[in-house]
Amino acid sequence: MANARHVQRLYDRKASGYDAATASRRLDTLRAALLAHAAGDVLELGVGTGATFAHYPATLGSLTALDVSGEMLRRAQPRALRLPFPVRLVQHDFQTLPFPAASFDTVTSSLGLCGIPDPARLFAEVRRVLRPGGQLLALEHVRPPNAWLGLAADGLDPLFERFVGCHANRPTPHLLREAGFTVDLLERRLGGILVTLRATPA
Repeated sequence: MANARHVQRLYDRKASGYDAATASRRLDTLRAALLAHAAGDVLELGVGTGATFAHYPATLGSLTALDVSGEMLRRAQPRALRLPFPVRLVQHDFQTLPFPAASFDTVTSSLGLCGIPDPARLFAEVRRVLRPGGQLLALEHVRPPNAWLGLAADGLDPLFERFVGCHANRPTPHLLREAGFTVDLLERRLGGILVTLRATPA
């Protein structure tokens, strides 16, 4: 991951106040509806402090929770201990997933794909680690469909990358289709800026 050290330092610093700064009933509602579709052995990319944990079905086989920030994972640990299925916390970047092929039934991400320097490389890795019939479930902010807002997002993108660690103008559904996934948009909010999606290898 080209900017892994920058993102790691950024989120290590933010970890102590991250939950308070990002708490959102709207996001929790979207996460709950999306993650209800998770099944089997699950890999979550960008788990952060574990804000998603409460939204997973109790019937999962296992959860592997990956994040580049050790401080975020330290805060996720107590939440992981309360889950009714096995949880493994892994500190690693997203560009090269440290798992054998066909390891997972579901890959999930909540506002994590927008910070990846090379989406095509990541999506190839997601395909590799998914089992036949597997799925990617993601909640993402994407480039606004409105033309003027899209241009504004383009202008703001360098600031987002530097201070937030993500991209304001990433067309994630389009990039997934280019990578050979079939993409279903499940929900669109905030004028199409915030989406939940299910992607399956075509």
